[in-house]
Amino acid sequence: MQERVRAEERLDPHAEDLIESLRAFGYDLPTALADLVDNSIAARAKHVHISFCSDPGQTWVAIIDDGTGMSEPELHAAMRFARNPRHERADGDLGRFGLGLKTASLSQARMLTVLSRNAAGSLAARTWDIDYIAQCKEWLVLTQPDPEVLRIADQVGFTGQGTAIVWRNTDKLGDGRTLSRRVSEAGRELALIFHRFLASGRLSLQIGRQVLTPLDPYLKHHPATQDRGIEELAASGHSIRVNPVILPHPSRLTKKEATLVSGPGGMLARQGFYVYRGDRLVVAGSWLGLAGMHKSAPTRLARLGLEIPPGVDLAWAVDVRKSTVHPPVQLEPRLIELAEDARARSEKVFTHRGAPTRNPGKRSHVEPVWHQVRRLGQSEYSINREHPLVAAAFSSSSNKAIEGALRLIETTLPRELIFQEKINHVTGHSPEQVQPDTEEVLAMLRSLLTGLPSDPADRTALADALLRSEPFCRHPGLVKDIIEQVPPEEA
Repeated sequence: MQERVRAEERLDPHAEDLIESLRAFGYDLPTALADLVDNSIAARAKHVHISFCSDPGQTWVAIIDDGTGMSEPELHAAMRFARNPRHERADGDLGRFGLGLKTASLSQARMLTVLSRNAAGSLAARTWDIDYIAQCKEWLVLTQPDPEVLRIADQVGFTGQGTAIVWRNTDKLGDGRTLSRRVSEAGRELALIFHRFLASGRLSLQIGRQVLTPLDPYLKHHPATQDRGIEELAASGHSIRVNPVILPHPSRLTKKEATLVSGPGGMLARQGFYVYRGDRLVVAGSWLGLAGMHKSAPTRLARLGLEIPPGVDLAWAVDVRKSTVHPPVQLEPRLIELAEDARARSEKVFTHRGAPTRNPGKRSHVEPVWHQVRRLGQSEYSINREHPLVAAAFSSSSNKAIEGALRLIETTLPRELIFQEKINHVTGHSPEQVQPDTEEVLAMLRSLLTGLPSDPADRTALADALLRSEPFCRHPGLVKDIIEQVPPEEA
């Protein structure tokens, strides 16, 4: 049979058109900077410094690391657009498509220069200049550093081994206060994206003169945080780990804690899955397009840490910007179950906080933590000295007992009742004291009962008293079970 001849012709894209199109990948400044920090981590950098100049007409941004640096051939390869994402990558390499350095940088600036110096000490340089490409109409990369970029390198102190990435003609970033504000806001996002690296000391990240501190999104040290534990799931050729966490009710957070867990975008925007790839946060709050999942106010306390191994980007549909993912089909049913459980627990934290303080059971009197007194039409609040834990703290010399009582007082401040007082004149409704739900009481009680008496009779008496006290009176049997689990030597 005669072989079929194909009709074909060469059709290369216009260099100036394609490189302008590559600027529209959807990067914002935080995701662009994060892509470059990924490269620094892959180069085993311990310190990354982001410096900038916001002077009108002279703006630039420089990202400097102390990594291994690159030779001339290595830098030449690194500046080439794209590589096969199916190829094996080195351990610790957070890249995949070979586009991040170029597309991230050129999304923010029209001129990208990379200076690198390896252990041999020789300086390698390459520059992509969009305007020069448009003029030449070819993919021509400049191979010699110009005087201006050398001046910037000297200004930021790039003299040793490592890599300096310099953005110039920053047409997407503005100048003056606008540029300074955008870089500062990006730093907060980077503190979240790389919080595991920062917390472990593997990386130091600095913007201007500010050294970033990690923004841990889970607040696991808080006694009212519900940590549901880690579950391992198997997918085709790899396994993942999922850790659902339910944050405390916002009224139980200090201003510092609320700022920490709100992160950039606020608690409403930050609910959902937190996807990690090689300890790098890829997605910071998303329901990943799972069926029936959407962001809502009652579910904003639900956060699920999800760890995927490097090398599974295609299976998880990780995009070039490393900012969106979608799980494999076989994992969706279990992930939906875990997400629905976390969402329900978040909703429960809110719906159980409007319950009345009185126990509908046989006991006619419940010891509150706070007394409300009306004076001249105004409410005043005082601490109830007869509450069992408060009384025990006063009669004890144990610092742990005092700390437990203080924590009880802090966590039961009647914020909603005070707020209701303010609107009571409008609605005509009687204010209601709120109570934490069962999960919060469990977490709180384990934290509070650090000053338990060692005498069995005293422990029993305290348990009986707590059953008639806020907020434990609504949970019969819970107090005794917890007290039995806390040995006297831990008291």
